[in-house]
Amino acid sequence: MVPSRPEDLRRTVADRVAQRVAGRGVSRAAIDSAVGSVLAALDARTGAAERAAATPAGAPATMLVAAVTARSLPDLASRLRSALGREGLTVGSIGIAAAGMHHVATLEVPASARPALEAACRTLGAQLSIVGEGSAA
Repeated sequence: MVPSRPEDLRRTVADRVAQRVAGRGVSRAAIDSAVGSVLAALDARTGAAERAAATPAGAPATMLVAAVTARSLPDLASRLRSALGREGLTVGSIGIAAAGMHHVATLEVPASARPALEAACRTLGAQLSIVGEGSAA
């Protein structure tokens, strides 16, 4: 289930990223800032109008919001895009942020692409956190 309010989504993503990088010296302020930047970038690039245009009338697409984290992988977004391409998935916008050697990429993909996303993360040695599933309406 996707949090119903933007601040709930932001807090959920930040909490999950904080759990992934716990004990590695990344401050909560850096995590909150990175998550805020990533979600703002996603909002700017994937508005409701784009989602509505991509969804056939009467057939709401189920979307996943995913956070991918990796250590010492500064080109995480491009590697993730390439790995997903090899799995047959084309991805639009990927929000990225870094704090020291920790890198986060956040993206929204159709729920049907979850296996490809999981395979891409395994290939990269990255950790995947699915923030939520819900209708793109």
